[in-house]
Formats: sequence, structure tokens, C-alpha cells
Amino acid sequence: MYDVIVVGARCAGAATAMLLARKGHRVLMVDRAGFPSDVAMSTHLVWHAGVESLSRWGLAQAVEASNCPPLVDVTLDLGAFALRGSPATTGPARCALAPRRIVLDQILVDAAVAAGVEFRPDFSVTELLREGDRVTGVKGEGVQSQGVEERARIVLGADGSHSRIARRVEAAESHPQPELQATYFSYFSGLEVQGIEFFPRPGRMVYAWPTNDGRVLVGISWRLEDLREVRHDVDKHFHAELAALAPGLGERVRSARRDAPWVRGGAAGFFRQAFGPGWALVGDAGVTMDPITAAGITNAFRDADLLADKLDAGLSGHQPLEQALAQFQQERDQASMPVYGLTCQMAALAEAPAEMMKVFEALQGNQADIDRYFGVFAQTVPVMEFFDPANLQRIVSQA
Repeated sequence: MYDVIVVGARCAGAATAMLLARKGHRVLMVDRAGFPSDVAMSTHLVWHAGVESLSRWGLAQAVEASNCPPLVDVTLDLGAFALRGSPATTGPARCALAPRRIVLDQILVDAAVAAGVEFRPDFSVTELLREGDRVTGVKGEGVQSQGVEERARIVLGADGSHSRIARRVEAAESHPQPELQATYFSYFSGLEVQGIEFFPRPGRMVYAWPTNDGRVLVGISWRLEDLREVRHDVDKHFHAELAALAPGLGERVRSARRDAPWVRGGAAGFFRQAFGPGWALVGDAGVTMDPITAAGITNAFRDADLLADKLDAGLSGHQPLEQALAQFQQERDQASMPVYGLTCQMAALAEAPAEMMKVFEALQGNQADIDRYFGVFAQTVPVMEFFDPANLQRIVSQA
């Protein structure tokens, strides 16, 4: 009998399992993949708030030691001018990181196992065990075992946007956002970039940042209706778009070497009910956002911290478990909704409205507020605080 069974051993699952084990709970973590293993579709970006989580957990140094460079500078190239700075933060993290998932996920799994988590890779959950309407465990099969049953006080679904756990418990969905854009990206060697670079254009978003081992992730997001031709010859359209939209970066990419296949990705957005009798969801299984703001890993770390604290309170008897999980859902939604709203707006890849262009123009030369704007994406500055009409008016007036 375990306290918690965690289904899914990626960012949200491994982090939650690790934190619960560190609090003294008996945790089983399973994943249908073998490890180490990669995740093809990932922005890799761990923004400053996520790096602060890694620092608190004692794992940031391991990520940096994996030959993953710190990302201090951010550039927003708006065509006529560019804003450059570093996200404002009051915490210990002064950079973002963009580790490959085969690196980051393994670091988290190793930390979970070191904390006492029992880990079973190559294990697929085939059924949820129930007593009445309450989930009491899982039934699954591994490489050399079938029909294995394990029981726990609560089962966590940390198995991604297409969560099988969410489907089996029929978790209700809300705030749906259809997929509006999709991206193609790959990795390039011999390419110099200055930290994180964004090039928003009408109907497009060009982006680039370094990851492990001297490689740079470079991608372009297109509106879905514009992708029909692109998919037939990604290489041709990718370089043509770069030359037209971000010629400086395009020249640098032309001189570099692409050393991996193209990856296509995108996502519809939604919130799912976070808990029910004997179960809870964390990470993308609970809230999925369009990847345009690269918020997924940072959100997963935030919610892992939050859920582990609430579960600890419920499992240790400091408060009723259902009450603790209800608080988790409330706090998760309060933290996620402003970022989700901004993400949905950006996913349309629409031209910035005139009012926002006035703000961007007014930000030129105002380094403190440039850094606060970038802090919105780093999740070190609240979305609603920066975009408060009074704050935007202050920026324009001061200019």
C-alpha cells in the first residue's frame, strides 16, 4: 500500500513524486517509457520562476552542469526596433535554462529515486482500481509482468495533455482554446545567438535559444491555415521565412548546420478538473497551454510544489484530503488563468494592436520596465500587474 502512485515521470510527475518522498510519503512512480528518453515536442525553456524551483530543490546546478548554458538576455525584435533586457526578478534565479528533455527528465527522475521513490519505467497502466466511485490504485503491465495491481491512498495523473488517467476518471474540462498555431523547429550547431531571441510578425513567431552541447533550437510558428504548403517542404519554407522575417538570424542559420530532423508541434488549451475521489491531475494533464509562451515546464514545477504541499497536509491529517485538494485546484487556477489568457491571445499570432505598439515604443530606453515586461514571461512579474491599464498609461506618459 502506497501513499501515492504517480502515473507519468516527466517534469510534473517526477517533481511531485520527489517532493512527496522528501516529505516522508511512500511513493510509487510509473511511466510507460523507458529512461533515459527524450520528448520530441518541447520548448525546453525553464523560465526564471522554474529555475527558482530547481534551485530550491537543489537541482539547478545539475542542469547547468549538463552543458546547458544560462540564458540571461532576452531580445524582442519588433522589426522597426528591438527591446533587449533581462527579466526582472527578486528571487535567486538570474537566468533561464533550456535543457533537452532527455537531460532534464533524467535529472528529475534520479532526484525522485534518491528521495526514496520506487520507480518502474516501461510500465503501462491498463486500468484504475476502484471501490465504489473512489480510485484506490492501478492495474498495469511491465516488460516481464502483466496484471500487476498496486494500491494507494491517491493516484496522480501526470501523463500529459492526452492523459489516460484524466480520460478514465472523466475529468471535466473548461476554458477550451482551439489550436490556433503550430510550429516547426530543429537544432543547429555552429550558430551564435544572444540568449533568448523572439521575432513576432503578423501570422508568425520566430524564436531561438541555446540548449545543451552548443546546439541552438530555432523555430517558426505559423497560423494553422498557412501550414498546408509548409509541411511539403519544411526546409525550403523555413529558410525563406527566416530570410523575409528575420534576415539577420536567417543569415546566421544558413551558415550553421542543422543536425536533427524537423519537429512539428502545437496544442489546444484547456483546464481540467484537478481532483476527485482518490485521484488528482498535475502538469499538462491538468492545464495545457499553447506553447507560444513556453510556459509548460515552469507551470509544471509550480504546480508540483503546490500539489505536494497540499497532499502532504491531507495525507498527514493536518486537514481533510478533499479540502486540501480543493485548495490546490483553486490556487492552481488562480495562478494559471492570467498566463493562460495571455497565451491564448498570443497564439492567434495577430499583429499587435495600436495601443500595445504605443507601449512597446514607449518602452525604448526604459530598461526597468523592459525587464518587467520580460518578467511577465519569466513568471516573476504578475501578468495582471504589468498589464494593468494604470501601469501601461504610466509607461506611455513617462515616455
